[in-house]
Amino acid sequence: MKKVITLILILALGSEFIMAQMLSTSYYEGEANTFQKGCMFATSHFPYIGRGYLEIKNNGSFSEWNNINVAKSGKYTIIIKYSNASGYDKQCALTVNGRFIKNIPFKTAYKNWAYYYNARVVVDLERGNNTIKLKANTVNGGPNIDNIAVSNNPISSPSGNLYNVKKFGAKGNGANNETAAIQAAINACSGTNGTVILDSGTFMCGHIELKSNMTFWISEKAILKAIQDTSLYPASAQPNTNNISVADELGISFIYSNKANNLTITGGGTIDGNGNYSLWDGYKYDESVRPIPVYLTQGNNISFTNLDIIHGAMWTLITLECENVAIDGININSNLTENCDGIDICDSHNVTITNATIVCEDDAICPKSGNIIGVQNLICKNITVNSTLNNYLKFGTKSYGHFKNILVEDMVGNGGFTGISIESVDGADIENITIRRMKMNNVATPLYIIHGAGLRSVTDQLFIPLGEPAKIGSVSNINISDIECRNITSTVGSSILGTIRNGIVYRPTNISLTNFNVQSFKGGITAPPKHPPEYSGGYPEYDNSGNLPAWGYYVRHAANVTFTNCTHTVKTFDVRPAIQFFDVKCVTDK
Repeated sequence: MKKVITLILILALGSEFIMAQMLSTSYYEGEANTFQKGCMFATSHFPYIGRGYLEIKNNGSFSEWNNINVAKSGKYTIIIKYSNASGYDKQCALTVNGRFIKNIPFKTAYKNWAYYYNARVVVDLERGNNTIKLKANTVNGGPNIDNIAVSNNPISSPSGNLYNVKKFGAKGNGANNETAAIQAAINACSGTNGTVILDSGTFMCGHIELKSNMTFWISEKAILKAIQDTSLYPASAQPNTNNISVADELGISFIYSNKANNLTITGGGTIDGNGNYSLWDGYKYDESVRPIPVYLTQGNNISFTNLDIIHGAMWTLITLECENVAIDGININSNLTENCDGIDICDSHNVTITNATIVCEDDAICPKSGNIIGVQNLICKNITVNSTLNNYLKFGTKSYGHFKNILVEDMVGNGGFTGISIESVDGADIENITIRRMKMNNVATPLYIIHGAGLRSVTDQLFIPLGEPAKIGSVSNINISDIECRNITSTVGSSILGTIRNGIVYRPTNISLTNFNVQSFKGGITAPPKHPPEYSGGYPEYDNSGNLPAWGYYVRHAANVTFTNCTHTVKTFDVRPAIQFFDVKCVTDK
């Protein structure tokens, strides 16, 4: 099956139209090949995007996809999402339209066959249909293929005037402090539409700031690595903003931009935040003094593609108050530091996140709103969360402005707290959210929705932007469909919750669950718990009140809630009902 994403957003907002042109990408399921030999469709390693994945078996086995269609001839990035937990390379030859391109090693990325990684290759494609072929050419056979994406990234090779950091004194030997040389190259390139190049080697440095009208190119053989020295990370020149995210948590950074427009960061290489539990000793829980690997603020027309980010010391990739951002073809592995998110979209508009794999300690994709700008027009597609301790998709907890017009499609996750967490606790209006085709495995609970009526900000003024009023917020028009969950690990259950504040009931409204299938909730509770206390303003989490009065779904103070063709089982007998409604106006169960 082919899934096309032409990321030109034309969204009707009242009588106005907003158009933001992004990259174009499409992806093809691995099992939807058009010709193969020695390959097998499989489903045993859950979760995966689509119906399953393709196993390329022994030496000589191959698979072809002859329906790779592009609108015009040119250079494209082929992004192959694969799994290899064998402990050794599973090399395949890549050919395009009968022409040999390269041998792809398909190295072991993780020790779990349900964990995936993106391999990327720039190729020439012809207008119309093209044929891509992968053929195992060693005794080790080939990997498992989840899908193949094709993206017309804004740049496929360095262009314009070239500013190689080695000509500015950098060595790339993994030993020197290269900060001054790299920053000098950036300053020289700024505004020229040229390219700063890190071509090969390991470049050690501290804080650097990218500029407008330039490309920052980290080549496939290059690593940009943070030095573990706090003196090299001065406080970032934060934008002139009253954003509570800045005041509360966002402090120092590794790669930074402020009001940089027309900025491209790409190249196929690696950004190493060099963060681990021993780094920044004594500051383990103080996020403001741990460098953010990539922190992009108040920019317009930004592309971040075809890169790996590893060992983040803080939230890994942040956009703050940015417009028109494309994130594509990336791998994130930040599992060595606590409180480390994957991607945080903070008060930004017209953002796309496509073809990504994520390992992180905290929330994987986490839109946040720290002022009235809010998050609007966000698309996330073909996202694999290999591992997290917290949430796959979380709206909040910074939730002051709004989250509007958001589509999440084809996302899978392993482990963690909550698959889908939608939290308006600081006054955010959350509306027009569509989530579909999502798979979860070994997660504590699939769903947590709360309309907190701004109580968190009322009880703690820290969560109200300076000079702004307290807000009530809303949660409405949430459409969740085609969800498959297995092996729920907590007895708590899922919930959709409203809040009573000063005697007034604030309800999430128009909540639709369609084809939401869980196999199975954990269950095992032998004494029915009481109704939990009303939300009073604390940090929102699915298990705040312990076990809920239903082993599946507990719905309280809500309106217009629809369950359509939803199935759910319980692993161990439980005295609670599968679903319990309390003070819910208009329930439809089809």
